[in-house]
Amino acid sequence: MPLLVTVRAHVVDNWPRLLRYCGTSAVGVLLGQTILRVGYDLFGWSGLVSNLVAFLIANIPVYHLNRSWVWDRYGRSRWGREVLPFWLVSVAGLALSSLTVGLVDYRTDNGWFITAASVGAFGTVWLVKYAVCDRFLFGPPQESDHPAEHTRETADDGPRSAGVR
Repeated sequence: MPLLVTVRAHVVDNWPRLLRYCGTSAVGVLLGQTILRVGYDLFGWSGLVSNLVAFLIANIPVYHLNRSWVWDRYGRSRWGREVLPFWLVSVAGLALSSLTVGLVDYRTDNGWFITAASVGAFGTVWLVKYAVCDRFLFGPPQESDHPAEHTRETADDGPRSAGVR
């Protein structure tokens, strides 16, 4: 099947998840860029240091939002199957972003150019990260996975029920 047809079918079948992924990414970008600009403009850190600190702080809630809100995974995170691969893909984005931010910072001291370089570099990794998360990390449960880790059990205990057990 041609790539465009495959992508279109995935988007049609998974548009709510894709919208949640976009929302999670928006949270990560807003948080990360705010931290980057505070570090760069207020604390006087270099673009590279600001970018690294922003990445480390913003990536923590992004991981948890992706896992729980986007892919409905609950329970304990599995380090080898979820956490480590997620951070490795994220570090690839950080490496590209740091290289780009470092080059831009070397050429100018304009904070908006630093911001644009960071967003542009992370944006190129964004689609790859979605594919990795969907296909390998948080996608459909594997046979060896325990069902309770993936979905919440809905309670039907009457009108006063909290709705989730």
